[in-house]
Amino acid sequence: MATFITFNIYLFYGLVFFAIGCVVVFRHFKYSQLAISSTLWALALFGFSHAFHEWSELYVILFSHEINSKYQYIVEWLRLIKLSLSFAGLLIFAWLLFAIQGKLIGKIGRLATFAIVVMYSVCLGIFALGGFQGADTFSEVATYTRYLLGFGSACLAGIGMALYGNQLRQEEHHYGRYFVATGAGLIIYGVLAGLVPTELHESVPIFRTLAAAFILLTLIKALKIFELEKELATEAKLTRAIEADKYKAIGQLAMGVAHEINNPLASSTLALDLLQRKLPPEQQGLEEYIDRARLGIGRAAEISKELLAYARNDTGRNSNVYFSDVIRSALQLLSHKIAAYQVVVNCSESVSLHGQRVKLEELVINLLNNALDASEVKSRIDINVGADDETVWLEVIDNGAGMDESTLLRATELFYSTKPIGQGTGLGLAICEQIVSAHHGEMVINSAVDIGTRIHISFKR
Repeated sequence: MATFITFNIYLFYGLVFFAIGCVVVFRHFKYSQLAISSTLWALALFGFSHAFHEWSELYVILFSHEINSKYQYIVEWLRLIKLSLSFAGLLIFAWLLFAIQGKLIGKIGRLATFAIVVMYSVCLGIFALGGFQGADTFSEVATYTRYLLGFGSACLAGIGMALYGNQLRQEEHHYGRYFVATGAGLIIYGVLAGLVPTELHESVPIFRTLAAAFILLTLIKALKIFELEKELATEAKLTRAIEADKYKAIGQLAMGVAHEINNPLASSTLALDLLQRKLPPEQQGLEEYIDRARLGIGRAAEISKELLAYARNDTGRNSNVYFSDVIRSALQLLSHKIAAYQVVVNCSESVSLHGQRVKLEELVINLLNNALDASEVKSRIDINVGADDETVWLEVIDNGAGMDESTLLRATELFYSTKPIGQGTGLGLAICEQIVSAHHGEMVINSAVDIGTRIHISFKR
C-alpha cells in the first residue's frame, strides 16, 4: 500500500511540472508586446526538467534494491546532476525576469542570481577536493543543492514574477494579480523543496505537489493574457482591413465622381467666360452674378481636385528631395496669402529625404494653409526641419485658435472640418496623413484651444 501511495504521489508530482512546461510551450508569444514573453521559455525548461527529475527519482525509490552496488556511484552522480539541472532552468528564468525589471531592482536581482551560482560552484569545488565517497557525501551535496539552487532560484524567480505582476497592477492590468500569485507559489515551493527535507515526514511530497499545482493554476490564469492579446491583435488587423476596404471604395467612388464633375465644371466655366464677353454694355451689372457663379464653380473644381489627390494611386517616382527646396516652393505658391503673417523657417540646406517632391510640397502647403487659417493676421508661424542619422523631422507650429480634445481626435478624419461651409473640405489633414504614411513617417498633432497647434512629423531615412 505504501508503494502504491508513493508511486501516485510522485507520478502526479512530475505530471504537474510537465503540465507547467506544456502550459508555457503551447502559448503563442511571437507577436506579444509583454516583456515577460521573452523569458517564459526558461520556465518551460524548468517544468520539463523538474518533471523528468521527479519521475526518475520515483524509479530510484521503487527499484533501489535492484540496482547493482557497482553502479551505485554512477546512479548517485546522475541523481545529483539531474537535481542541479532541474533547478538550473528556474535560475535562468530568475535571471531573465530581473533583466526586464527596472535598473536598480534588475541589478540587485541579477547580482543575487550570480551570487548563488558562485556559492554553489564553491560548494561543489570544496566537496570535489575532499572526494565524493559514499552515499552520505552525495546526500550532503544534494542538501546544499536544494538549499542554494532549489530555495534560492525559486525565491528569486518568485520575487521577480511578483514584482512584474505588481508592475502590471500599477498599470491597471487586472491580470497582474495572477503573476503575483504565481510568484508567491514559487516562493512556497522553494521553501518546501529547498529547506524542508523529504525525510522529515511522508506528507512533504504531498505538500510540494500541492504547491506545484497552485503554481500551475495561477500560471494558467496569468498566461490567458497572451490569448487575449492575440485576440485583440487579430481584431485590430480585421478592423484595419475593413477600414482599408472602406476607404478604398470611398476613394474609387470619389475618383469617379471627381472625374465626372470636372467636365461639366470646365464646360460651365467656359460658358460663363463667353457669356461675359458677349454682354452688351447696358447689362454689365450682371457681371457680379457671373463672378459669383464662377467662384462657386471654382470652389467645386478645387474640391474635385483634392478628391482626386486623395483617391489617386501613388505612382510617382522617388528621388532625393531637399526640404529647403520643398519649403521655398510651397512659400512661393502661397506668397499671396503669407504676406500678412510672420512665417519663420528653420531648415538646413543639407536636410534631404528619399521621396516624391510633389507630394512633400503638397504636404507642406496643406500644413501651412491650416496654420494660416487658424491664426490671426500678423501672427507668427514656425516651420522647423531637422535630421539625425535615422530620421528627418518636420514641424509646423502656430499660435492660433487651436483644437479641443474632441476636434483633435477627428482632425485627420476624411471630410471632417471645423471651418465654415465653403471654406474647408475636410481633406487637408487626411491627405497629409496619407502622404506621411506613404513616406514611412508618423504624424503627431498637439493642440490646445487658444494656445495653438504643433504638428510634428518624423520620417525614417
